[in-house]
Amino acid sequence: MRSASETETAQDLRFLLGAGSPLGGARPKSAVSLGDDRLALAKFPKPDDTRDIGAGEILALTLGGQAGIRVAEHRFVALGTQSVAVITRFDRGGGDRIPFISAATLLGLPQGDTCAYTLLADGVRQFGNDVPGDLRELWRRLLFSLLASNYDDHLRNHGFLMHEPERWSLSPAYDLNPVPEIDRARMSKTAITEDQAEPTIAGALAAAERFGLKAAESKKILREVFVAVSGWRKTGRQLRLKASTLDAYASAFEHPLMDEARRLLGR
Repeated sequence: MRSASETETAQDLRFLLGAGSPLGGARPKSAVSLGDDRLALAKFPKPDDTRDIGAGEILALTLGGQAGIRVAEHRFVALGTQSVAVITRFDRGGGDRIPFISAATLLGLPQGDTCAYTLLADGVRQFGNDVPGDLRELWRRLLFSLLASNYDDHLRNHGFLMHEPERWSLSPAYDLNPVPEIDRARMSKTAITEDQAEPTIAGALAAAERFGLKAAESKKILREVFVAVSGWRKTGRQLRLKASTLDAYASAFEHPLMDEARRLLGR
């Protein structure tokens, strides 16, 4: 299925909404070909969704980019009351497939096993290509997941690409999903460290050394991520998301961890 313009994108996605083929994951998806021949995934709503999941993902990806994270190229397509998130594939280059594995595969963990960001950092040290750069990027993503309530950050939502033989680099971030407080109880979040069950910003800062960061740099990155996430409502309006959609996500961006970050940063 090709989509060459915004009008055709909406028309094609209306068709796919009823005829999309499953590509794994919790939400219906279809492969689409963009006008420039790049491939993308279109992610559709489910009938039992209680909020606009596609809009939330595009908002989170946009905020992630503003926070300095390398995110997958993305676009938002509104279809009446429904939203479709279109994510450009990053495992292709010039028509060739770039080898991709999940963090679970990198660490040799079976499906369903839990992990911690610090253990993932150890995996980057062992198998990574740009170890300092990827550790810094992983730290930034950890802070973003805490502040933007990205509870869907299990090991299969962290990916690695092979740009050099037998060495792996963090892929662009994908599947960033802010989760409002009402839906968090049934979701498990990747821990910060192996022995820290309850996430705190202070606990994250205490673990920064495992990511190769000194205290001053780790706090600087925290400030950058905090500023980006704090502007979530303004960014949502710039994306032309409905006020009711933004209200449904308020508790994903306004919560005790944001308050803790504000205190630690003296804001």
